[in-house]
Amino acid sequence: MSLCSTPAPPPRFSLLDDVIVLTDAAARSEDPAKVVQALANGLRGVLSGPLDLPDWLLETHAEGHARRELYRSREHGYEVVAITWAPGQDSTVHDHGDTWGVESVLRGRIEVIDYRVRGQQRALSALQECGRHVLEPGGVIGLLPPQDLHRCRNPSEDEIAVSLHVYGKHLQHVKRYTRVEGDLYRPERVMLETV
Repeated sequence: MSLCSTPAPPPRFSLLDDVIVLTDAAARSEDPAKVVQALANGLRGVLSGPLDLPDWLLETHAEGHARRELYRSREHGYEVVAITWAPGQDSTVHDHGDTWGVESVLRGRIEVIDYRVRGQQRALSALQECGRHVLEPGGVIGLLPPQDLHRCRNPSEDEIAVSLHVYGKHLQHVKRYTRVEGDLYRPERVMLETV
């Protein structure tokens, strides 16, 4: 028995099958803006009704939000990820590795704070908040670099949130921004962890 075995992929569920069909259709366009628009519109339709999520997708982790890769397309290169957020959990300010993305909420609420780089001071970036919104279940946003810098959090004190993310490529690394002081942040490339 190997101690370094790769965990088995999570079991498929009907919503994931719908997301794969929608993303395959949208990915046939090679224009990222058209892919994002088509996929966002399709997801709004699929997510408009009540959703039956598997229990394993609601499992949280005390040390931070639980990121799970659900699917990776061999044909088109995109990946589908679910993130489970315990009450109050958040992310740092981050980008999305120079790829397009579509993010949606399956359960609970996610507050999204958008940022833009206002300037550079040596190794630090001056960031400015440029938008704030709360995504409810069925809410969808599209991301196109370089306008893809944001921070997310579950604002609830007692409810688990689950978000669904589709990225144009397997997202292994992102640029994370850690606040140094005021509006100055230190950017660093980090590897994403999945559970």
